[in-house]
Amino acid sequence: RKESSAASDVYKRQVKTLAAAGLIAGIWIPGLAFAANSGVIAYFLCAAAAHIRAGATGSAFRINCLGMLALSCAILALSTL
Repeated sequence: RKESSAASDVYKRQVKTLAAAGLIAGIWIPGLAFAANSGVIAYFLCAAAAHIRAGATGSAFRINCLGMLALSCAILALSTL
């Protein structure tokens, strides 16, 4: 298993910060909420693919990664109604 680099950790932190800011700003700007939530779904899809490739598919993967992916998809579906 490769250790993540410091640059990768900074990138992940920036993506998460921008996603959170977009979701919060989306309370007042609906189009931004849709875009931010779509980005969050893309992030978790990539995370799931990386975990599967690495063979890290234990209970933490199912609960954390797939759980948040399902929640993000549900929120996107409910917000478009």
